[in-house]
Amino acid sequence: MAVIDFLPDRLNNPPVVWKGFTSSEFLLAAIIGMLAGIPLSVLLSLLPFIGWLAFPTCMLLTPLVMVFLGGGWIADYKRGKPENYIWQRIEVLRCRAHLSRSLILDSRTWEMKRTSAVKRGGQV
Repeated sequence: MAVIDFLPDRLNNPPVVWKGFTSSEFLLAAIIGMLAGIPLSVLLSLLPFIGWLAFPTCMLLTPLVMVFLGGGWIADYKRGKPENYIWQRIEVLRCRAHLSRSLILDSRTWEMKRTSAVKRGGQV
């Protein structure tokens, strides 16, 4: 989304589309729901008389379930947090899974194994 520098911050925020989702979060929830429908469709495809029809059906219905059930949860989760909080959390998860290197997650403060700071002049 384009940002205009001279406008107040509230005008640059993406609008809430539905049930606490912005448009990008709505798309993310729909994609996660579609991917969650794949294991369910594999199980349903083993039943007689259903077969391959389980795949498009589950991949179309599980995003609806994800959006309906996730809407209230996402609104509660984002309450009082910055606008990009979900995307920051996703980036932290990507960095912990070693899929990205954009954030510094490890602190090396205990690498020297010191419990107190060293003062100038060599005195502790």
